[in-house]
Amino acid sequence: MSLFKVCTITSILIGLGAAAPGFAQISTINSANYHPREFNDVPNSTLTVVSNYPALVAFQDQNVSKATGFANRHVWRFSNDGGVTPYHFANDGFFSVFMTVTLTGNPISPRKEAGFLLSTIGGDGQFIVNTDGHEVVAFGGPLPFYAFPRTFNSGDTIRLGMTYFLNANGKRSVIYYANCLQSPPLEFTNLEQGIIDNSTLGGYFQIVNSPSIATNNGSAVFQNISIGATDLDGDGVPDTLDTCQNTPLCSAVTASGCSVDQLAPCEGPGGNGWKNHGQYIAAVAQAAEQLLAAGQMSSEQKDALMSAAAQSNCGSKK
Repeated sequence: MSLFKVCTITSILIGLGAAAPGFAQISTINSANYHPREFNDVPNSTLTVVSNYPALVAFQDQNVSKATGFANRHVWRFSNDGGVTPYHFANDGFFSVFMTVTLTGNPISPRKEAGFLLSTIGGDGQFIVNTDGHEVVAFGGPLPFYAFPRTFNSGDTIRLGMTYFLNANGKRSVIYYANCLQSPPLEFTNLEQGIIDNSTLGGYFQIVNSPSIATNNGSAVFQNISIGATDLDGDGVPDTLDTCQNTPLCSAVTASGCSVDQLAPCEGPGGNGWKNHGQYIAAVAQAAEQLLAAGQMSSEQKDALMSAAAQSNCGSKK
């Protein structure tokens, strides 16, 4: 997916991920609850399920072909009891959730789709990619609609995420993330003004039946699954621990949520400049060491970063 300038987030309140009274905390989520063949219009297909949450969840469905019938749908949902039952989300249970999705369809049409599934009494909300429309789109149920550029292709791996939070006006809102892009904060407009109590959330793979293609098949692989307290800039560091807010997406960050450009900006701390080029190089080196220690940068990447910093004119006298 192409890299676009990340939208700047301003005037927001940080949701702490606490659930309403009577609901378990987001932090208790520890597993996935599996529902293969939630739609089972082609029961004779060959389904393979890999269940290794949170590192890997995968569905592969082959020979999805029958004279009649719509589709097969396979679902996993977050759970806090070892996978026995789905976790129930609360209207005021704020959180951030991320995962990488690799969706493959052979052929790409009829449609194969995969992504987040928010199941509520008001209908299903989906934040998905699909093979035939090349879409990256959120819609349905209580979720505000948002479409990213149509750049997805079968076999691509894409990082999808959502942050559910209160904005500066006290309105429940969501930000969607797709690779290095993010939506603006979008307010909920449903009657409950947000996620409905007792909703469930997880991932799903749906493959539409093909009466004419006996070998119709596809797969969805979900990896690096994480859910926790709100992380508005999507850098993997919760807002309550994030020293540097509004870090651009896809930036390598330290354990405190800061990128090299935030710790060692070319224009100097606070835009006040550096004493000299050497001071700038020292700041970059210190930031690189933090990234190396956090596992966000390899030794080779650190060497390349230091070489680029040395060749820059940051801190040099004009």
